[in-house]
Amino acid sequence: MKNLRFEKVSWDQYQRICFSLAKAVNKKRIDYIVAISRGGLIASRILSDILNLPISHITIISYQDLKQQKEIRITETPSRLFDNQTILLVDEIADSGKTFKRALEYFRKFKNCTIYTLALYVKPHTTPVPDFWAKKTDAWVIFPYELQETYQAFKKLYKSKAKEKLLEVGFKKWEIQSLDYREV
Repeated sequence: MKNLRFEKVSWDQYQRICFSLAKAVNKKRIDYIVAISRGGLIASRILSDILNLPISHITIISYQDLKQQKEIRITETPSRLFDNQTILLVDEIADSGKTFKRALEYFRKFKNCTIYTLALYVKPHTTPVPDFWAKKTDAWVIFPYELQETYQAFKKLYKSKAKEKLLEVGFKKWEIQSLDYREV
């Protein structure tokens, strides 16, 4: 774990990726965006705005403290039916592909439901590869909304060197200073 390579994504990079993916998705007829919560929520909101599409969501738990869980669990499902609909399943990253596999199992139960998948980032070993993606990386990707989550994981991983390591991976001093609000 200590030899992990990290890639911190800025809000600007994140938004640019969403816009480029929206351009590709716009060539398909999509009825609903389904965010895989939590990771796919923000990208789904941006895509919803750009493509003028409604959002639903499904909650799937696959990671905790930078560690992938053995069991990929659905903890919340959409309240609507998706029969005869075309949906775009959105997550921020396809690490192994297990989250998408689990989501696809769930949505395939709907009649005549066409499903496309989208992730901003994919890992080289991801199976299945999403229909739409922007960047392939083998680094641990830190998204701009994961500040506190990353800080807590780094404290466990790097102990007293956590803040120093956050600076090394691209956090700004003001971001790190704002993380201490819980410790005041």
